[in-house]
Amino acid sequence: MATISDSGAHVSAPRLARPPVVSFSLWDGGMSAFSSVILTFVFATYVASAVASEGAVGEEAIQAAQAHGSQVLTTWQSIGAVAVALLAPLLGNLADRGGARNTLLRITTLATVVVVALMPLVALDSDYLMLGAALIALAVVFSELAGVFVNSVLPEISTPANRGRISGTAWAVGYWGSIVCLGMVLVLFVMPGTGLLGITGENGWNYRVIPLFVALWILVGTMPLMLRAPKHPASAPGEKWNPWQGYAHIVRRVIRAFKEEPIMLQYLVASAIYRDGLGAVFSIAGVLAANAYGFSFTEIIIFGIAANLVAGVGVFLGGRVDDRVGPRPVIIAGSLGVIVLGLVVLFFSSSLVFWVAGLAICLFVGPVQSASRNLLTRLSQPGRETENFGLYATTGRALGFLGTAAFAATVAISGETRTGILGIVLVMAVGLIAFVPIRLGAAGRAPAAS
Repeated sequence: MATISDSGAHVSAPRLARPPVVSFSLWDGGMSAFSSVILTFVFATYVASAVASEGAVGEEAIQAAQAHGSQVLTTWQSIGAVAVALLAPLLGNLADRGGARNTLLRITTLATVVVVALMPLVALDSDYLMLGAALIALAVVFSELAGVFVNSVLPEISTPANRGRISGTAWAVGYWGSIVCLGMVLVLFVMPGTGLLGITGENGWNYRVIPLFVALWILVGTMPLMLRAPKHPASAPGEKWNPWQGYAHIVRRVIRAFKEEPIMLQYLVASAIYRDGLGAVFSIAGVLAANAYGFSFTEIIIFGIAANLVAGVGVFLGGRVDDRVGPRPVIIAGSLGVIVLGLVVLFFSSSLVFWVAGLAICLFVGPVQSASRNLLTRLSQPGRETENFGLYATTGRALGFLGTAAFAATVAISGETRTGILGIVLVMAVGLIAFVPIRLGAAGRAPAAS
């Protein structure tokens, strides 16, 4: 099959399409280092555990300082989630109507790299707790916004016949990138002692230089797509852009969905709640392991590697179960699994229980996320898929503060990091309760045999 290049010449599809597909996957592999090393398993743990408790004397004082660190970290992440919810519609509208998608993709990706590169400023001193939490939240904002623009590349480099495969491959590359980067961080900076590079542990420098390594990793992985993203023509060329257009457009879309696709709209709200609970599971896993179960940084990284491996297996198996029984049972069973296992972690303080139950949770998270996307395609009217996925992303971000805010609130009330799990479990439960009564019909069941 032939296609047309930017210059108008006909070229073979493999020669034109393959580089953007590879670049798209590499972006996931590069940016995954931020989510796994900075946000989940290493640097956020350094901030909420080591930085927060520096100078505290006595076990009780250390635990109180670490609980405060967990609360500060998740509070700032909740603020970041609100910022993303407010900015994503505005910038998304500018990207589509003004044709600025690729420019915004580069700006937000490079901004993520810059903010991560500033993280070595966070010294091993409790006075730097706020700075560390704020930098992590700011990097979350830029990385999430960059993800909005990257997601819009997928329809341009795929067809309905291969979109799932390309998306799944990129997701897999993200897992592989996380595993490789975590392994390199473990060997180079953490184990044995201060790692093979021998960077001094004085004032936390062996952990403070890790963000520089991650910033370089992100830059190398994301550079191909930043350079080779397909052109994104303006939908309203020459029209003066109004920053309020994005919000007005979303309101109009919601009103139309309320009139014409009410079941789909109910699903968007319910899924936004439980999906945020799933996201919170990963964002606080490392902090929870350190502050509630006393994991060392080496143990946390090993747990992170195992978690990514298990999550990859879960996605692989969950997709096949989805094909057999439909997305509704997968979402219900997976959400129940996360809730039950979360309660197990809450009520048992054993590190062995955390290992077993925590990895089992990772087995359920991916299938629920994958089945949720699949269900939206089934609920969408023909020709409305792209618009509805925009609403899917927007509702998810609009409620993206629930999981981390619930975690922070329960920690603030109890004074113990481990009780924060209850907040996430409650968010998952509310989302599941909202989801179960929705009359999905055939969309929630396995497709009829042909």
